[in-house]
Amino acid sequence: MFKKIKIKTSILKVFFWFYVSTIFVLFALMFFLILHKSGYSIDATTKVFQDFVFNMLTKPLFHLIAIIPYLIFLLIKSIIHDYKRNKIKGVLKGSFFKIALPITLLLTGNLILQSYRSSEVLEYTWDAAVENNFAKVNNYDYIDNKQRGIHVFNISKNIEDIEQLKTNNFEWITLTPFINQGDYNKPSLGLISDSGYNNILKRYKSIKEECDKFGIKIMLKPHIWLTKLEDGKWRSDIEMETEQDWDTWFKNYNQIILNYAKIAEELQLEQFCIGTELETTVYKKPNQWKALIQKVKTIYKGKLTYAANWNNEYKEVPFWDELDYIGIQAYFPLSVKDVPTLLELENHWIKHAEEIALVSSKFHKPILFTELGYKSIQGTSKKPWEWNGVKNMYSKISKKEQLLCYQAFFNTIWKEPWFHGIHIWEWQGHGTSDGNNANFTIEGKPSLNLIAKKFKID
Repeated sequence: MFKKIKIKTSILKVFFWFYVSTIFVLFALMFFLILHKSGYSIDATTKVFQDFVFNMLTKPLFHLIAIIPYLIFLLIKSIIHDYKRNKIKGVLKGSFFKIALPITLLLTGNLILQSYRSSEVLEYTWDAAVENNFAKVNNYDYIDNKQRGIHVFNISKNIEDIEQLKTNNFEWITLTPFINQGDYNKPSLGLISDSGYNNILKRYKSIKEECDKFGIKIMLKPHIWLTKLEDGKWRSDIEMETEQDWDTWFKNYNQIILNYAKIAEELQLEQFCIGTELETTVYKKPNQWKALIQKVKTIYKGKLTYAANWNNEYKEVPFWDELDYIGIQAYFPLSVKDVPTLLELENHWIKHAEEIALVSSKFHKPILFTELGYKSIQGTSKKPWEWNGVKNMYSKISKKEQLLCYQAFFNTIWKEPWFHGIHIWEWQGHGTSDGNNANFTIEGKPSLNLIAKKFKID
């Protein structure tokens, strides 16, 4: 009995050694990656790294990844044991059943899954005639007063993408810096240090210079990113537990937003969004928001908006009078079916348009869709707001449904006189998408050509 307990203890020690070592290596690599991305600022790195560690340790998938080296160790140990028992014959037999057969089954299963996912047939003829081959944008917004924008990521490393967007009749890009916050009910935010400010300014300056070559305008639109997801909470649920915490949260948020406003003014960015989907803070502390807006106006002289949630917030924001545009994160549901028709999608947009028009009329402000996007996945019209996740790995890719959703938008909302434009979600950088994925990006997909066609004015 004692011997068995001793053997089990030894196994546990080996497992623990592999497990802890793997976690240490993963965290060390991530620490240096964050350090590099933060411009080697220790303070900024420490804050982001702490949130990352907590977030990872609460995710089961992370712990499954951490035991992979131990499983590989057991596999190698088992193959060695097979060799000791039956030499080459044992190795071949063990390798077949323990390596070759499982891998073959996994690969076959994946091939079947991917065949199903990509089985949609979509006949679409790309129309290159709608593209803008002039040196600069056509400034269509001077004609119809509508912004033609898109959220861009990885753009500083793929600056040539800006010309590609110009070619497809985009006249605006949206830059989206993320603000890290840990708990939804704690006031800690990732503040902007002096070195961090200079790094952001330098990066955005290079993007601005490239945009100026083509006449493309820029909206700066900060997002809070909750690093600790608890009970389904996200940024719209941010709410402090005490007045002191509320004051601290707004003090921190002010520091960040006013720094970004300063950057926007220094670089002469054309538009600034003061916040994104912070619904509870807007309802609970409207005066704090109004005070922030007045501070922003002393720094930044361009156009201002706020990006409100589609479901109800945009109807209730108490400070629309202080801003230039009513901004909506326009992920309105458009169907109840997995395979909707264009007419069904249009009918849902018409219903939403009636409510949107009332809000525009109430505040005498034009409507700006600060976000609108659809994944190229079956069912995207039912819940357009659903983020990329595990579902993307097995659901059927549907570039057709993505295309129909955009078509329905242009057939309805785009034509409205109260509508001031759209900033599509999203563009992920040159060459990151060949179109055969379920993500929001429109790169390499028919939706890109459709949007270019609808943005064009003959």
